[in-house]
Amino acid sequence: MYYHKKIARVFFILILGCMFSFCVNKHGQEKITWEYPNLPTEWLSKDLRSLNFLPLNQQYFEYEKSITLLENKDNLLPLGRLDLNIGLVNIGGNPNEFLETSELFISGSSIDAPNFNLISAKDWAKIIDSEIILLSLHANVFSDGGNIIDSINSQLFEKLPKSAKIILSIFGDEEILQQIETKNISALILGKENNKIAQSLVCQTIFGAVSISGKTNNEIKTKDQIYPSGFGIEILANGRLKFSQATEIGIDAEKLSEIDQIALNGIRDGAYPGCQILVAVDNKIIYRKSFGNQTYEKDARKVENDDVYDIASITKIAASTLLAMHLQSQDKFNLNKKLKDYIPELINKTEYGEIGLREMMAHQAGLTPWIPFYKRTLKNGELNPFIYNNLKSENFKLQVAENIFIKPSYVDSMYAQIFQTPLGAKKYLYSDLCYYFTQKILEKQINCKQDEYLRKNIYGPMGLRFARYLPLNYFPKTKIIPTENDLIFRKQLIHGHVHDPGAAMLGGVAGHAGLFCNATDLASIMNLFLQKGKYAGITFFDEKTINEYTKAQFTGNRRGAGFDRPNTSGGGPCDILASQESFGHSGFTGTLAWADPKDKVIFIFLSNRVNPDAENWKLRDLNIRTKIQHVVYEAVQSRKK
Repeated sequence: MYYHKKIARVFFILILGCMFSFCVNKHGQEKITWEYPNLPTEWLSKDLRSLNFLPLNQQYFEYEKSITLLENKDNLLPLGRLDLNIGLVNIGGNPNEFLETSELFISGSSIDAPNFNLISAKDWAKIIDSEIILLSLHANVFSDGGNIIDSINSQLFEKLPKSAKIILSIFGDEEILQQIETKNISALILGKENNKIAQSLVCQTIFGAVSISGKTNNEIKTKDQIYPSGFGIEILANGRLKFSQATEIGIDAEKLSEIDQIALNGIRDGAYPGCQILVAVDNKIIYRKSFGNQTYEKDARKVENDDVYDIASITKIAASTLLAMHLQSQDKFNLNKKLKDYIPELINKTEYGEIGLREMMAHQAGLTPWIPFYKRTLKNGELNPFIYNNLKSENFKLQVAENIFIKPSYVDSMYAQIFQTPLGAKKYLYSDLCYYFTQKILEKQINCKQDEYLRKNIYGPMGLRFARYLPLNYFPKTKIIPTENDLIFRKQLIHGHVHDPGAAMLGGVAGHAGLFCNATDLASIMNLFLQKGKYAGITFFDEKTINEYTKAQFTGNRRGAGFDRPNTSGGGPCDILASQESFGHSGFTGTLAWADPKDKVIFIFLSNRVNPDAENWKLRDLNIRTKIQHVVYEAVQSRKK
């Protein structure tokens, strides 16, 4: 029987080796796409076969408990920082679910093939600089029940970079391990079967979204190691959001389907051309969908989950306040200080010097709500050529929009306009101007631009690939959602540049606006807040700091420091069912990010309701965001415990 299976495997691989096509992936790289067999829809092994009789959500739950970690040298797993060069090598029968799941966390170079002998030298070169290799071996499944990988030998491991740490995931029978030496493997995970559920969950364990607690049922031998029965290394999830289903936490998925209709009604009524919506509960993403198109044009692209939106004033918490808390934990920023304590050279003895950072970040400093800086730069309704140019140069190097560049020196004129505006009474009045000052303070403390520091020191380590200022530097234009057709100032469709005019005049990097993001990465930032400054085993700020910033700062003012909060009677920027502990922020472009420590709920809604006209207020008037959030809270608060 063994030889029959061996012949069948070889024959299968030879046929499979001829079945491939070329495609271009989302990063513009040409790669081979193999015509793999479909993944098994049933559990085949004796250990897991009983799962076939369970509902799908219970299959996920029960299988998760079976994942077994046999090696974890230097506690490599779960992976913490993701600002590393991580490559993927996937060999054997159908690794597509593993690849797709990995793309939820990283954008590493990948190689996949039915047999490692089919991989070219050019492909191997893709991963030569990888610091970590995710090597997954996938069994081929035959009619006689065989679940074997036929492409393992020493040559495979010799192809891998010698300096890289190897994380090996096995999707197949335990006997596969008899062909493997563990001495060069940093982490070894036994996934048991090449099932779609197995691939997804094993991949998520690597990144810390899922814990590992499985134990071996039998003694397992490798070429150089024996693992006794009952052996298994346990690791806890590190705080990354798990991609899950509502039923895992007792929530009725049918109830959440009401979100679909509300979102689609908004598109039908012209509130926005498209949107992204995400719901996470108990550290698990249970709803993640995109609706509609990027614009109202007939040939507009469909919105996808990895498209990025201009999140407008959510920048205040997802960038500036996040950075302020990060620095406060290092004693480099303090809400009890005044502007004159940090930027005396800018304040220059004006009355603004006495503004306290706490009152400023709670919008209680007497600052005027908004200054239309661009108006002074127009001459007879056109851009003043003394201030702007259509070509970038040393004198005109801050980009405002496509083919529009402004003099960097004009930034000083913007601050001069602020200082010419008298301060009002110290009562709650929302103002963007607060964050013109936080940006100056923060960038002085970090000695670089705000966007650069966040990317290198917070977003990068967290593994956030879609949270970026200046998105055209990082994404194809087709993946960036357009905003307003600006007929007054820039006289063009704003696409890839910040919508807010003041932020645009600062070159696209500002404290109050300018960050682009997708719903998934924004949810991770909100999860960092819920986890009191810790994420993926990394501490970015301490619990004392987040507690201080998210509480109401002044009587009669609902605001935290940077964060918005519910009205004292409930509701306001969020649904009436959100707790008084909850916090978040909305954005002018049609966005909302909200987190609730009480119910452990994260709610993200991203849209471009300003397309093509910022005077379209149907999103607000129809209460679409709060209606959807209400559905979420009803589902959460009625769930089966």
